[in-house]
Amino acid sequence: MCISLPAKVVQINGIVAFVDYGNGLVEPVINNVDDVKEGDYVVVSYGMIVSKISKEEYIEMLNYEKEMRNLLENSLSSASS
Repeated sequence: MCISLPAKVVQINGIVAFVDYGNGLVEPVINNVDDVKEGDYVVVSYGMIVSKISKEEYIEMLNYEKEMRNLLENSLSSASS
């Protein structure tokens, strides 16, 4: 199973990009895409940028991630009751 997360590029330093996953925490990843620049929205998988995405796709992916987290939390709380 591959987990890919949307992120916004905050800074680039050579092949290392610093990204924000939408939670305000900035983390380093490998920049594996040629034309990525600060302010771009990207998909990160296994610590590497794998593609650029639009702002709309970024927002859609964040919303999907929140929905999945809520479903998982609700299912876990139901199972423990």
